[in-house]
Amino acid sequence: MRIMFFIGTVELLLSVIGFLYYRYNLPFGRSAAFSLAYLLLTLNSIFSRPISPFLPHFLVKISAWLDGIWLAFGYYTLIFALIHFIIWLCTKIFSLQLPTAKIACAFLACSLLLVAWGSYRAFHPVVRTEKIFTEKLPQGSSYRMVLVTDIHLGRILGRSYAENLTQRINQLQPDIVLLAGDLLDEKIAYVLEENSLAPLSQIQTRQGIFMAFGNHDYIDTPALWQSMVEKQNITVLRDQSLIVDEKIKITGLNDFSRNRSIESLLQLSGDNKKYYSILIDHQPRKMLAASRAGYDLYVAGHTHTGQLFPNHYITKRMYPLDFGRNEFGPLTAITSGGYGFWGPPVRTEAAPELVLIELVGK
Repeated sequence: MRIMFFIGTVELLLSVIGFLYYRYNLPFGRSAAFSLAYLLLTLNSIFSRPISPFLPHFLVKISAWLDGIWLAFGYYTLIFALIHFIIWLCTKIFSLQLPTAKIACAFLACSLLLVAWGSYRAFHPVVRTEKIFTEKLPQGSSYRMVLVTDIHLGRILGRSYAENLTQRINQLQPDIVLLAGDLLDEKIAYVLEENSLAPLSQIQTRQGIFMAFGNHDYIDTPALWQSMVEKQNITVLRDQSLIVDEKIKITGLNDFSRNRSIESLLQLSGDNKKYYSILIDHQPRKMLAASRAGYDLYVAGHTHTGQLFPNHYITKRMYPLDFGRNEFGPLTAITSGGYGFWGPPVRTEAAPELVLIELVGK
């Protein structure tokens, strides 16, 4: 409830700022039609989540789409309004005259174009390939692993989205699939309504699918959610380890939102030297501790690389590695920008991705 209230408050503030900006700077911003459209879209954003349990499924999806698009549009309107304010200050300081209406119109067009492009991009994932060589595996042996994070099944992303994901993963012919959290977005009820998890049971691997929980996976009855996930032939690891093919050790941690300490990471590291040791940790925060504990590969997600430009500049400062690959001593760390999205169905930062990790013995 507190999350709904916070999001609703943010969306209301963005809507009010946008309305006042366009009303003041654009002639059509003072029309009755513009005011009515702004009011209806604002009301949908504020009440979309609270009323969703009482709506038919098709209306839930329409409302969620409009809510997400409106949030992204409001975000870019705020950015351009701030830029416009800086321009206005400069005109006052240097006694300049600038066409305010034309500037506002250009910024409106930029906001619309960014949202449209980001909406297209959100549904056109790429495959990023990372090759890792290790002496812990026999020379010439290899494993193909697919890292997927932040799928966010829920109001917007449902069964057809999971079907497309399954098809893309199978095309990569993985030996192992690593799910680094946030398979769920909000409520389990939305997943049940479309049976959105079912397609994931058709993922074909030689050694299995292994998942660590993300912060969103705890939102709605985590024990039930884990049971539902495991029925799709997915092994959930919550502060647990297992051995795959007698060569690879896979450890999954509970999310940082549930356990900020490194105690579990250390307790599960006892036999790291015997195996190629992989650590799945949803939030990319514990690379240094994992390196000291003898893990070989650390995979994470969570950041979405900011999702909306220019948020990447924030996530870069929040996490040791918000996107890409880096080495922390002997440890290789890979953070994915994620496959799905949270909130707006818009991605103007890094494209959604699957990460194909080719692990090769030497």
